[in-house]
Amino acid sequence: MKKIAITLFAISLLSISIAAQKTDDKTAVLAVVQNLFDAMRAADAAAILATGTADNSLVAIQKGKDGKSKVSVISADAFTKFFTKPNAVKEVMYDHKVAIDGDWAQVYGRYVFFVGDKISHCGINQFNLVRTDAGWKIANGASTMDPGACTEKEKAMKP
Repeated sequence: MKKIAITLFAISLLSISIAAQKTDDKTAVLAVVQNLFDAMRAADAAAILATGTADNSLVAIQKGKDGKSKVSVISADAFTKFFTKPNAVKEVMYDHKVAIDGDWAQVYGRYVFFVGDKISHCGINQFNLVRTDAGWKIANGASTMDPGACTEKEKAMKP
């Protein structure tokens, strides 16, 4: 009986430890994504690059006025060139979901992209992150970009 109690106690400590690690990992991966958005707002190319792995990229699916989608694969270096003026843009990702499996994580959710005080577009962001010796880093991502796809909730959001 004593062995069973000790075993159950050890299992409960292990489960608490695992749950705490998952919470810490979730906080950490969300912080990396937020750091990316903060660096974009600050127009800080070095900080943008620091959130990702050396060879990370973004796939952008941009809906044009003609209704057709254009797919672009953008390198991290090319991505930084979109952000040249501090505070010119703000990206807000909300209602995000996080999945973690060992050294891989995914963050997914809707976002609103502001230029100045106006909405530029809305869509879905998806980031794959990997745990490195330096912490969690964005390995790649994908975003839909559709100026006409903002929900009523998103249209009511402010930067």
